[in-house]
Amino acid sequence: MTDIRHHTGKYAAEFLGTFALVFVGCGTCIAHHAFSPEITQVGVALAFGAVVMCMVYALGRVSGAHFNPAVTLAFASVGRFPARQVLPYVLSQCAGAMAASTAHIVTYGAAMASAASFGATLPSASNNLCTLAMEGILTFFLMFVISAVASDRRAPAGISGLAIGATVCFGCLAGGKCCGASMNPARSLAPALFAGQDAMAVLWLYICAPPIGAILAAKFYEWIRGPRDRVRSVPDFDAASEDREA
Repeated sequence: MTDIRHHTGKYAAEFLGTFALVFVGCGTCIAHHAFSPEITQVGVALAFGAVVMCMVYALGRVSGAHFNPAVTLAFASVGRFPARQVLPYVLSQCAGAMAASTAHIVTYGAAMASAASFGATLPSASNNLCTLAMEGILTFFLMFVISAVASDRRAPAGISGLAIGATVCFGCLAGGKCCGASMNPARSLAPALFAGQDAMAVLWLYICAPPIGAILAAKFYEWIRGPRDRVRSVPDFDAASEDREA
């Protein structure tokens, strides 16, 4: 209980960051479905990339700006994030995503949001293996960039938001029409729960593939990084505890 109270700000940041990602990104998907001539797939990719970039800059110093269960699991798998914090982070992220999809009913209206399946990720590839592979590869690149700019002390100051946002953008451009380019189980979970049926039937693809790709990327970056003194945790919970005690 004490641990939860001390880190409430981090959980709130993860909730808000994931809320923004789903509200803006999936909201743009809803608008794209309703007004496709004006809002293109490129616009959807830019929206996802831009909102991630802004939230990383706004909340990165608070929670590490994971906003993604796959990222949290990947950092934990290589010791850059405490295992005891994985569940609170993931629950905060999923709660933020659920709140965003709920807000879409209010802001866009139930009919418009439902017509666009709440921005749910749906595969258009020829089979499930293609979707799994695409989601896994795209998430690998996303986590590889996150590892490079967030957990390596040599990364240039202030580059993280731009680099991560650009990676989300190119992932959406490369895979958006093929598999939805989720790269994030929370981003897929909330719209699927609201959309039902078709989205729920393929949800397992978006729950399974991103963590696999992210964990492989985190381990690969750990392997090529070099000396241990170049490493930092994301965020550094131990340092935060020391600051409180001081």
